[in-house]
Amino acid sequence: MRYYFDYIYHFLVSNSRHGTHSPFVYALTEKVIYNPSYKGHNFVEFPEGFKPNYFSLLKKIWSFWEVNTLSEDLQDMDVQSFWIDGKEDSEVILSLIDAGKIIVFHEPYKQKRQWKKLIADKRVTVSINLFHFGILLKREGQRKQDFLLRYL
Repeated sequence: MRYYFDYIYHFLVSNSRHGTHSPFVYALTEKVIYNPSYKGHNFVEFPEGFKPNYFSLLKKIWSFWEVNTLSEDLQDMDVQSFWIDGKEDSEVILSLIDAGKIIVFHEPYKQKRQWKKLIADKRVTVSINLFHFGILLKREGQRKQDFLLRYL
């Protein structure tokens, strides 16, 4: 039941593209999240059997950012991004972010304590919470910002 209240809360306090004051995140919302005609342009490799309900949106985002692979294997430093479900050690996740990797955090509202710990760390300069998943990354030259975005 709490999850549904969190969903309503997220919808009420989150922003659309017009509430974003970062050109990087605004471009993502304008060109991908709120653009139903965006199909993506490159192949993205996901873990075998990876089909969360946000799969198609994540595939479009990764295509837009030209990220070719999403892995669950946190030891594979050859990939650009990782999918985690909140059971992983926070320090391991933060070291990956510090190394320039992008993290997809499954269900941040179900793992609130860890999500809040991660976004509070100075190594995370951009966090994008889309309710069903969050994205954590480090961007040089951008001040630390946390975004709550809505999508349907």
